[in-house]
Amino acid sequence: MTVSSEPLEPSTAPQPAQNVDQGKVTNRWQYWMFVIPALLFQFFWGWYPMVIALFLSLTNAPIRGAITFQGLNNYERLFADPLVGTSFRITFIYASLSIILTFVIPIFVAILLLEMPPAMMRIMMLLWFLPLSGIASTLFWQYLYNEQFGIFQFIATQIFKMEPQAFLSSESWVLFWLVVPGILLFGPGLYYMTGLQSIPKSYYEAAEVEGAGFWRKIWTISLPRLRPIISMTLLFSIIGSMQEFTFPDLMTRGGPNGASRTVVMYMFSILNNGRYGDATSLAVMLFFVIMALVLVYRVVFKDDLDK
Repeated sequence: MTVSSEPLEPSTAPQPAQNVDQGKVTNRWQYWMFVIPALLFQFFWGWYPMVIALFLSLTNAPIRGAITFQGLNNYERLFADPLVGTSFRITFIYASLSIILTFVIPIFVAILLLEMPPAMMRIMMLLWFLPLSGIASTLFWQYLYNEQFGIFQFIATQIFKMEPQAFLSSESWVLFWLVVPGILLFGPGLYYMTGLQSIPKSYYEAAEVEGAGFWRKIWTISLPRLRPIISMTLLFSIIGSMQEFTFPDLMTRGGPNGASRTVVMYMFSILNNGRYGDATSLAVMLFFVIMALVLVYRVVFKDDLDK
């Protein structure tokens, strides 16, 4: 009996149509098993509350009792309220300062950290990204800013021999001093560190061979390769800073004289006064302002560095 030594060729017979159809059905069910929970979550926590808020903004929005349709009366009162315009102006200033200090600065800090020796870099990262409780850090910064016995006041008067400084009680500087802690508490430096470490070292070596200096490598390699991360964190920074409430409320309660009262803080103020329809309308106005900023940002800022 002779056994052929030629390799067996795989069967090229077509698969039954029934098996192909079953595979398609299975894949379709697997697809919807993942998609449906996300759609339900987005509906109940996103679209449905948004539609209800839009409807309530046209009514008196009572906690209990009959709902009375008021049309655009709520919006007319808000547009006539000078404190609404002031709160939006303060929010835009706060958001701009927050983006400049807590978004731009950590990019360059992360780049400089990577230039340090590994041991020093680990120590600096530990200090920079040390997790702190929000309430505890707020109390800590209140102590630093205290105008009687705070550390900053001591440094200003005893070390630099300056006049006593008005930190959180200055209408001109209160927003700046409120944003400064965000460099340590919020700065997205960890994302930048991760992105920088993923850049191949061969890029920098090739640039050095071509004679590129430190800043040239940052401008042509580091920043372009960080563009997707910068795009994501900047978007979150815009949305979050436009909705800021907790830190200014704990630090200043909107003072002095309303100089640090953001839109959300004013919304809660009129909400506590029983103006539920006006508060809902102000929330809707803030939503559309943020949405407009996001749309403009998405048009102007491109994620893909190859486009």
